[in-house]
Amino acid sequence: MDVTPGLYRLIRIPPHPGVRMSRRTPPWRHSCLFITGALALTGCTGGSTPEEAPALEQQQAGALTPGPDLRITELQAPDNAKPGQPVTVTAKVCNTGDQSVYSSVMLEVYLSTTPTQQVPGPGTQPPPTQQLTQGQTDVGTVYAGQCVNRSLSIYVSPPSGFTGNGTYYLGASVDTMKSVTESDEMNNGFVKGLMGVGNQPDLVVTRVDAPPSLTPGQSFSATATVCNVGTESSTSGFVELYLSTVNGLTMPPLSGPPPTSQMMAGSAPVGSLTAGQCRAVALNGYAQPPPAATMDQPLYLGAIVDAPRAVTEIREDNNTFVQGLVGVGNRPDLVIRSVTGPASARQGDPISATVTVCNQGTQSSGSVDVSVVLSSVASLAAPGPSPRPSTEAPVGFFTTTPLNAGQCSTRTVQGNAYRPPSPPPSGPTEPPLYLGAIVDLPRSVTELREDNNTRADTLMGVGTRADLTIVSLDAPTNASSSTPTTVSAKVCNVGTMRSSDVPMEVYITNEPSLSVVAGPPPMTRMPMGMVNVPALEIQECVTRLVTGYPNVPPGTAMPNPALYVGAIVDPMASFQELREDNNVSPLSRIGVGPGTDLVVRTLTAPSSIKPGTSFATDVKVCNEGTQPAPLSTVGLFMSTTASVTSPMQGPPPPSQIQVGTVEVSSLSPGACALYPKTVYSVPPPEASPTQPLYLVALADVNQQQVELREDNNTRVAGPIVVGNGPDLVVTNVTGPASTLPNGALTLNVKVCNEGTDPAGPSQLMAVVTAEETLSMGYPLPPPSEFMVGTVSLPSLLVGQCVTTPVSGTAPPSDPTSPRFLAARVDFTNQVVELREDNNTRVTSRLVVGNGPDLAVRSVTAPTGLMPNSSFTAQVKVCNDGNVAMYGSVPLDLVISTETSLYSPGQGQPPFTQVQMPVGTVMVSSLGVGQCTTLPVQGSVVRPSAATSGQPLFLGALVDAPNSLLELREDNNALTMATSISQAQ
Repeated sequence: MDVTPGLYRLIRIPPHPGVRMSRRTPPWRHSCLFITGALALTGCTGGSTPEEAPALEQQQAGALTPGPDLRITELQAPDNAKPGQPVTVTAKVCNTGDQSVYSSVMLEVYLSTTPTQQVPGPGTQPPPTQQLTQGQTDVGTVYAGQCVNRSLSIYVSPPSGFTGNGTYYLGASVDTMKSVTESDEMNNGFVKGLMGVGNQPDLVVTRVDAPPSLTPGQSFSATATVCNVGTESSTSGFVELYLSTVNGLTMPPLSGPPPTSQMMAGSAPVGSLTAGQCRAVALNGYAQPPPAATMDQPLYLGAIVDAPRAVTEIREDNNTFVQGLVGVGNRPDLVIRSVTGPASARQGDPISATVTVCNQGTQSSGSVDVSVVLSSVASLAAPGPSPRPSTEAPVGFFTTTPLNAGQCSTRTVQGNAYRPPSPPPSGPTEPPLYLGAIVDLPRSVTELREDNNTRADTLMGVGTRADLTIVSLDAPTNASSSTPTTVSAKVCNVGTMRSSDVPMEVYITNEPSLSVVAGPPPMTRMPMGMVNVPALEIQECVTRLVTGYPNVPPGTAMPNPALYVGAIVDPMASFQELREDNNVSPLSRIGVGPGTDLVVRTLTAPSSIKPGTSFATDVKVCNEGTQPAPLSTVGLFMSTTASVTSPMQGPPPPSQIQVGTVEVSSLSPGACALYPKTVYSVPPPEASPTQPLYLVALADVNQQQVELREDNNTRVAGPIVVGNGPDLVVTNVTGPASTLPNGALTLNVKVCNEGTDPAGPSQLMAVVTAEETLSMGYPLPPPSEFMVGTVSLPSLLVGQCVTTPVSGTAPPSDPTSPRFLAARVDFTNQVVELREDNNTRVTSRLVVGNGPDLAVRSVTAPTGLMPNSSFTAQVKVCNDGNVAMYGSVPLDLVISTETSLYSPGQGQPPFTQVQMPVGTVMVSSLGVGQCTTLPVQGSVVRPSAATSGQPLFLGALVDAPNSLLELREDNNALTMATSISQAQ
């Protein structure tokens, strides 16, 4: 059946012969509920054949009458629970009808032995051996078109006949009392799936990491993340790595031949896991294709935990996991790693798109073509000889250099933004487009995989409208409902025209996401305050402060609720924009109410230590709650993973060992204390001799405090390499901001020995690269790099550093590639190190070209100035380019509500509602590398959008009209770090 997973339909059951149904008897009184999909349906008798359920969108379109339509779209609960254990179940209830629901609506949760669930009613109670109601709650108001989350605490009670451990189907139904007349009464139920009940572990694999391509017979390293989602600790089991010809793994039989579609590639012990604990298990694999595989066939990589069934688990049906396809063979494999571009553009405007293409195969590829497109759909058609679909509009293309296995190439493409010829969906606005790329469009390269040559996941608005988005949100980690709380949000107009004044609202929500909704906000969020956002020019930003009283939304599961703070600009969608999907800020966790919140803010550790030695660490503990915190204890652990299990949860796993404690004094709200500590480096029981370790600090390790938040008690330092040997690290690479093509270039590279033994002589290579990371593979350098030069480094003692100039020639000009300063040490591998993965560093951008480059280096002025008072500022301007600047350009002194200035487009004035020019002087000719410091007279003028008490910042902007063609235009403005006045 073509259905939406997780939904189920109501099947009408005829009444018993001789029973007359009253017209007032609703159809649900004689109904059963079942999961749509691939499960056999049992336990619902009456002779009716279930009809095929349409997809969710079809169900919405198929409503016969107007009115509300309640349905459950999601059900969250633990994977397993002990009998009688209180657990929280959260249901997402949506009203897909055209009328709101204001009356009391009940939500019931069930456990059943079959995927069929029946809504209890008079005379239709399901057998207690088959289904049992776990709890119910009132959903409350659900506005038309909105969704709400409703949580209830249930005490897990399996149906009668429970023998101590078993699996049951968890489901729920909404409006079980039929208090609301809906346009569709047949879609009120939802079955999540199986839930284990008992006192046993439950091992699952959640992730497998391995190389994207393999050669047959190759040995490779992989990592499988295994979790115990059961209710008791597990004994040591094994996890096995598999290659499969199909998208699924079968538990191997205990006797007899294994399936020919899969082949085990490696195995490793998992070790014991406490309930809720996960562990990343390292495996050594061997790439042998299964017997059923054909030559060069891509295979699915996955893992099976406890294949021999040595661990008795609550569930044995969830031990397999498939991560995805890997290429197996001797070929290249070309993929688009990333595509970036502008947030918006007018129809036909020139745009730049930056594309990174990589060869993740096992052999080199020749030069290949990359096409950049704008698409109305997120999924691009695969390369091939067929004409491209009408959902795409070409932007541009480029040809890569040959790529060795594992190498990447980044290029910038110039083109124009045009909407595809296919008609957009009907609506008041044209939807945003996807900026994407296709590599090897003509299929000229035979690859390991041909299904991964496209990428289109960057949304871009194309048209003539503004586009408001919240780029950052700053909020306290905890707040009191009785004390005003201030939240700061930065709003930017990333559209193609000036915006209008719009409101912005801040909410406290019990959901990890917010959305723009029509009508009143759903009950899952509580408004905290609202502020007006002024009209913004193109690319202008403004920071707004919202002060209000945070409150917990009704229906939130207590105690210790998971709450979030977020903001929405134009929450009623009253202002038409290029995009309406990006008006919501990032969300942050927040605790609301009275209580403490202990957080380890700082934890230090060396990068390497000798076995059996001690080391010093600094532990900074803060109380970020709203009430004083009494005495507490921080536990310090050495661990093979970046997380630890609290000792209060049972015996410690072999992946960790406690190496110390820090006794913390009482702390008032907002107070911190720093404690120096010496720690002895004892490896955990399961640590191998060369395995990197982590130092982990756990606040309130004994769980003596009832905190507002329990999710932020851990701080990690590391990895720490334990061993004897040097460790050469490039810690910095500096050089000029610009250089002439093929001109002389010198980079200064700082190299340190962060190991535990002296390092012998080594070789250092300085490069200019188009990539943000450097590879360590051979040959060096790859085509994406230009080698400046190499030098020999002397021996380095433990902790010793040396800064060495490396001189050579700059690369030729290439406007299609970004350029960065970079270096790699010991590229000849002549020094055996503790770590070989940290020998490279990429730092600042380098502009290769001819021209001046004016930069504001410093702005100084008095602070604490009164409104309308006069002052003199000192502004230092330098020419960082490689060509002298002749003539003169204006230097504007600007007062702004922001900590960074808005730089206007060519010919546009520098004043807006957010910033005001308060003084101007002219900057005369500057030679290459020359600087000048100019006094500029100004007065404190409040920008029109400033609010009372808001700090005002002073900045300087050189060449605001953009009359001078420069190497860089992004460094013409600078703002003082401290405010000079406050708006009155």
